[in-house]
Amino acid sequence: MDAFNSFAISAAGLTVEKLRLETAALNLANADSTAPAGTTPYQAQTVVSRPGPGFESFWTQGGAGEPGEAVLATLQPRASTPHLVYDPAHPHADANGFVAHANVDSLSEMMTILRATRAYEANIKAINAAKAMSQQALEIGNSK
Repeated sequence: MDAFNSFAISAAGLTVEKLRLETAALNLANADSTAPAGTTPYQAQTVVSRPGPGFESFWTQGGAGEPGEAVLATLQPRASTPHLVYDPAHPHADANGFVAHANVDSLSEMMTILRATRAYEANIKAINAAKAMSQQALEIGNSK
């Protein structure tokens, strides 16, 4: 595996973790949102990542060739019901006095941000290590 492939793999990881951070921030921003009665409030989004089309051939060839789209990430709405709060004075309350709030769990979103930050840092360290190895290899070649 050459250095460019390791850069591409780490770059794919950086892209996924950036999307994960942005999605968690969006979810937190909408955590207290409500919706008028009869409509659906904001649904929290989740990042789902999976190997891309170039991933399998890249690894079966022992790192030869291009990794292509190593990882594909998509946003999917989190499948859970809205959080109902009894507040008959709220303008979005239904006939029974319940207000539908977004299905965002602030604690799990903060944990997602922490995990994504750590994974982002790990990918940066992997890029820096590959860069250092490439620089050392160039220095070995220039020492003649």
